[in-house]
Amino acid sequence: MSYRPYLIEVSGSIIAKEGKNYTQGWVAHSDVKSVIDDTIKPIYNLKLHSFSGNLFLDKNTRAVPYAHYVAKEDVIVEENVNSDVDLSCSSGFFPAFAYFGEYIKDIRTALDNPLDEGIDYLYYNGLYVSAFSILELFLCDFLMCGVFSSESYFMNALTSLNIADTADQYDIENKIKNVIIKKVFHKFNDIKCIFNSVFGFGFPDYTLLNQKIHRRHNIVHRFSLSNYDRMTVCNASYDEVLDLIRVITIFVEEMKGLCNLN
Repeated sequence: MSYRPYLIEVSGSIIAKEGKNYTQGWVAHSDVKSVIDDTIKPIYNLKLHSFSGNLFLDKNTRAVPYAHYVAKEDVIVEENVNSDVDLSCSSGFFPAFAYFGEYIKDIRTALDNPLDEGIDYLYYNGLYVSAFSILELFLCDFLMCGVFSSESYFMNALTSLNIADTADQYDIENKIKNVIIKKVFHKFNDIKCIFNSVFGFGFPDYTLLNQKIHRRHNIVHRFSLSNYDRMTVCNASYDEVLDLIRVITIFVEEMKGLCNLN
C-alpha cells in the first residue's frame, strides 16, 4: 500500500465568493492524471470526490483542509469581493490551525454581544457547546491533515485504525476518512492514543478540558440539569464561556508547539 493524497476533482472552476479557504493545495487547468500516477487513478473514487461544473466557496461551502483540489479550469477569487476572501494552501497541519483560529474568533465576538436578561443562559449555553465543537473539529482536521500530507503518517494510520490492505479497497482515502470522522473527539483518552500511534509525538494535558466537558454534556443531553443529582442546574455564564475559550486556546497552542509550527 502506498501513500495517496486526498483529492477532490472539479470539472469546471473553483471560485471563492466569501471567506478564507485553506487546503493542502490547489491545482488549476489540470486533471487527476497530471497530479498523481496513472496507477492510482482507478483507486480514486470520482463519484465521491468530484464536482460537476463550477465549485463556489462561500459561507455555506468551505474548502476541506486536508484535501488537494484539482480544477480542470480556473482557481480564482471572484471579482469585486472584499479583501477578506482568499484561497490559501499549506501542506501539513497549518490549515487545521487556520480554521480553528477563525471559528474560535467568531465565538469570542459573539460572547461580547449584549443580551437580554432572563434568556442569556440559552445564549451562553450555545456558545459553550459551540466552543467544544470547534475543538473537536480541530482535532479531527489536525489528524486528517497529518495523515493526508505525509506518507509515514498515512501508513501509521492504516495500522492504528485497523484498515486492512486488501485488493478490493479501491478507495483507501475514503476508508481512512470514514473511520476518523466517526471518532468521538471529546473522548480525549482515546484520541490521545490515536495521535500517539499515528504521529509519534505527545498530546497536550487535557485535565481542565475533562473537568469542563461535564457541563457540556449536561447542556447537550439534559437541558443543563446535572446527571449527578438532577437538581443542580449547569447553565454556562459569560465568564465560564470565556474561561473555556482560554483553556481550549492554550491546548491548541500546545499542539502547535508539538508539531513545530510555533
